[in-house]
Amino acid sequence: MRAVLSLLVLVLLASAAVASDKPPLDPTNPLVPQARLKSPGNALLQLSPMYVEIRDSLAVADAQQKQLLADLTLAADVASADAIVRKLEALPVETLLTILRIQLRYAHDQDRKDLERQIELRMLELTASGRI
Repeated sequence: MRAVLSLLVLVLLASAAVASDKPPLDPTNPLVPQARLKSPGNALLQLSPMYVEIRDSLAVADAQQKQLLADLTLAADVASADAIVRKLEALPVETLLTILRIQLRYAHDQDRKDLERQIELRMLELTASGRI
């Protein structure tokens, strides 16, 4: 049973990695990091605060995933393994919602009402689908 659950987790993680579920973008005003060269050969990258928050959130989600996978290999019984698998299954959607919340906050701060609405609709779709 544990082998089946482990295989299920690997398949789910692989499918989540392949899925290109991207948050809505406003092509008229993209938020991209800006690079400044301090001197030739020594680049100082100026990342946007939103990008840094998203990167940090993804690092936290990655650490959670690794911990859950480690916990799964040590699960003492089927009930424990099932609980861990459910957490692993929910992690990609929770991570996406975290990223969308960050983007929503920045869109609100920049008074980008159309983008705010698009992000809110995407969040509603994710939560209403019962996937979380």
